[in-house]
Amino acid sequence: MRRFHRLLTGALAGPLAFLLVVAASQSCANTKQGPVGGPKDTIPPVIVGINPDVPMLNFPIQKGKISLTFNEYVQLKNQYQEIVLSPPTKKRPIAKIKKKSVVVSFDDTLKANQTYSISFGNAISDVNESNPFNGYVIDFSTGDSIDSLILSGTVMDYATLLPLKGVYVALYTNPTDSCVVKDLADAATRSDDWGYFCFRGLKGVPYAIYAWEDKNNNQLYDRGGELAGFCDSTITPTIVAKNGMPQIAMMNMKDTLACLSRPSQTDIYMFKEKISNQYIESSGRISERECYIKFRAENPQIDTFRIRGIYDDRIIRQFDPKGDSLTFWINDPKATQDTLLLRINYMKSDSTGTLKPYGETIKLVKPFDKSKIKDAGKQQDPSKSGLTNDYLQNLGKTGRNDRNDPYKNDDRKQLNLDKPDKDMKPQQRKDLLKMEVKVDGKTVENMGIDITVPAPLVKTDFDSIMFTTSTPRKIVSNVKFHVERDSTNILHYIIKADDPYKVGNDYKIKIPQALFKDVNGFTNDSLVRSFNLPTDDKLSSITLEISGTKGCRYIVELVTEKRDRVILKYEIAKDGELHFPYLNAGIYSFRITQDINRNGKLDVGDIIKKIPPEKARLLKMPDGKVIINLKEQTDLTQSVDLTKLFE
Repeated sequence: MRRFHRLLTGALAGPLAFLLVVAASQSCANTKQGPVGGPKDTIPPVIVGINPDVPMLNFPIQKGKISLTFNEYVQLKNQYQEIVLSPPTKKRPIAKIKKKSVVVSFDDTLKANQTYSISFGNAISDVNESNPFNGYVIDFSTGDSIDSLILSGTVMDYATLLPLKGVYVALYTNPTDSCVVKDLADAATRSDDWGYFCFRGLKGVPYAIYAWEDKNNNQLYDRGGELAGFCDSTITPTIVAKNGMPQIAMMNMKDTLACLSRPSQTDIYMFKEKISNQYIESSGRISERECYIKFRAENPQIDTFRIRGIYDDRIIRQFDPKGDSLTFWINDPKATQDTLLLRINYMKSDSTGTLKPYGETIKLVKPFDKSKIKDAGKQQDPSKSGLTNDYLQNLGKTGRNDRNDPYKNDDRKQLNLDKPDKDMKPQQRKDLLKMEVKVDGKTVENMGIDITVPAPLVKTDFDSIMFTTSTPRKIVSNVKFHVERDSTNILHYIIKADDPYKVGNDYKIKIPQALFKDVNGFTNDSLVRSFNLPTDDKLSSITLEISGTKGCRYIVELVTEKRDRVILKYEIAKDGELHFPYLNAGIYSFRITQDINRNGKLDVGDIIKKIPPEKARLLKMPDGKVIINLKEQTDLTQSVDLTKLFE
């Protein structure tokens, strides 16, 4: 009892006490042999003993070991990715299973009078159901005291602001220009499922913060191949770790609100640095008229681009938003050759990395059409139809069978000519333009009706689209509209109404057959979409009062709680109100992107030179959080000063 009393009053008393209470509340402990029947085990393993006892002081600098004993058999997964020692050592600590214990050995010599933290991430889970024992951290010291300051933050993609899991985050007390590529950090940790991290055992000194993916687990940054990020300035920890703090608590990663509500002292925006070496990485032919070239680096300098036998004005080109992949289509009604020869002259990097003029010829071979072989096989094997060869041959000559044939009086029935088989799907025509049309009554006022095609259109007749509205009294009238073509994507169009939509009216848009034709000669089927504005009185709205644009271009997006889907988007260049109506109760965030040079994309930065990328930020509400827990029947108004947001 004295040993467990000391355990509960040590540095891990809060989390460990909770786990022990959970263990005590179970009617029976898990065993290696799972029970037969009954509810599925969803409870993670519980620690029942630690050796050495906590707080761990005067830990040996050589050949030290830590043992965690659980109430059931456990397993280890991805320990080299999940288990992180801070500060790191050249030789990584090794964890092994011994009965119901995890034993960690330190083969490298530790520093004297140094506080260490070892994080187990998601490495430990039970054997029966793989319930994770995640987020567990142990602090120990090779001296007679433990440094107790913490520093928390979040890592996310610099453009989407999606949280990034498993990112290696490092602190340096005396950073140099190349410290991240050659020196082990003074403290290290990894981000959890929500991109959140928290350093423990820190001193009250300034730290420079860097982060990278560390794909090869070498604890160093490999330029060009990994996402990376940094903080613009150093941060000095001031917060002392205490029991019950959400920063150091073991969290349930499925509890979205709790995970997003943890205090974050800094944000790190991850990007992939521009690759300097330029060359053609790959190329290919997707279909008869669609091809691509993938360059190693962005924005290739192309001098000439010619396909033998194809006039230049017959080639439609488009770079992807990143600028390193070129897709091109051949706009020619006649059949193309099985092999196209592309001659391209561009600036290619030599062995020293210097760009020099270079020309090469690329063979683009038409993809093999397996369907023809498949169809031919069907035609050459009539026996699979269930009818005899003699019967089929006779029917093919005369149109009917010989009088002695048993199928004589039932030809139509046997061949299913009277009525189609219910299980047979109608055959789709091979020249169909598979156009995608999306419209949502909640967002149509702002985002319009979205049309996406698989290949560039060579014939359009938008004026023949029938766009109508019907009042509650069934009075039908035409809706005036205009079409906007996406300036960054030639396959994307948006239809917008010229006059405001009316609540209570029904709307219908009809696109007749063969209104559009693409470069392949494919035409669309007729298509109808119906919609109306929502009338549910439980819906809510948010209004942003925007100031501080100062002529810059901004993209304002309302996103879901996980930031993986855009609900509504505005592109603005002046101050004013932005209205986000028809919202269900739920958790939302605002992502605001700054496009200073108006090139339609976020430019990346440089890690070594500490040049930050262009900015996208999450809007912080008055409570300091980036999430909005919107209730039913709520009309929320929030002022946004973009100058302060991006300072």
